[in-house]
Amino acid sequence: MGVIATQERRKPVPLNLTEILAPISGHLTEVEHRLLKQTDAFDPGVRSYVEYALDGAGKRLRPTLALLSASACGAPMDEGPLNLGVIVELIHVATLVHDDINDGALVRRSKPTSNSKWGNEISVLLGDCLFARALQIAASYPTTEVCRRVADATNIVCSGEILQTQNRFNFNLTIDEYLKFIEMKTAELFAVSCELGAHLGGADDAAKRALRQYGLHLGITYQIYDDCVDIFGQERKAGKSLGTDLAKGKLTLPVLRVLQKATPAEREEVNALVLQNGQGNLRDWMVLFGRHGAVEYTRKVTQEHIQSALAALARLPASDPKDRLGQLARFVAEQVQGIAR
Repeated sequence: MGVIATQERRKPVPLNLTEILAPISGHLTEVEHRLLKQTDAFDPGVRSYVEYALDGAGKRLRPTLALLSASACGAPMDEGPLNLGVIVELIHVATLVHDDINDGALVRRSKPTSNSKWGNEISVLLGDCLFARALQIAASYPTTEVCRRVADATNIVCSGEILQTQNRFNFNLTIDEYLKFIEMKTAELFAVSCELGAHLGGADDAAKRALRQYGLHLGITYQIYDDCVDIFGQERKAGKSLGTDLAKGKLTLPVLRVLQKATPAEREEVNALVLQNGQGNLRDWMVLFGRHGAVEYTRKVTQEHIQSALAALARLPASDPKDRLGQLARFVAEQVQGIAR
């Protein structure tokens, strides 16, 4: 009995996101304040739309990466890193507004989406306004590097969305192609948040590259996890519409793994399940996932990316912000390990 109790005490304690981010919580609050102040830059007739889009219970992961990366490279938490946090979150929210239109999503961050409230026409333009405001702020830095990299990243993110949209219901899509799409549409913004945070800290090229690689691998992992939530999650906990990926023909990693291993008859079954509006047939999906080890494979792929993220991070000198970035990567890894359990 004593041995069992000792073993239970030695179980790793799950990482807590609030504790990981405690040292920068005040700075994240300031980013939040600055984010909501962006409504002042818009015409009075537009402000209520912008405020609605920005006033949500988002995770603010991209500002977190910007602040921690800047701090890891010695930057003070002044205008530079704080405004960078605002920029990357504006771009992220803009992509969410457009994603919800494409997916026909009704709920985001536990409240009605912009498109469900005001229709697609206003929502498209709202997303455009948020993109434009992010570039306006980026252009205010004394160096053109920030604006140039933000514009490059925005281009890559939108291109990734186009490629993924082009490949809806493409049952011949490969896993490598899928990984390329999510690197572009999600991981690029993680990467540029880290890279520009390092730039604002005066880091050398090696440190910038290391943090960029960390952000890319973390972003890939996070998007795979988010895709899995769409299949296995609960809307109440997720705070957003689920099942939209399969309903719209977006083939994500567990499904692609089944397609990669399936017999011709099973491929026909997958095709039928997707065309029948996927998530409602979760029991059928779980049979296919179990038969081909799709969930285990998904965990393996994400673990490899987390290890690559941590390896990139190891090139930086020791610091508390560096440790926090490592903990953040491990926290995301823990979320992936918990899928479909």
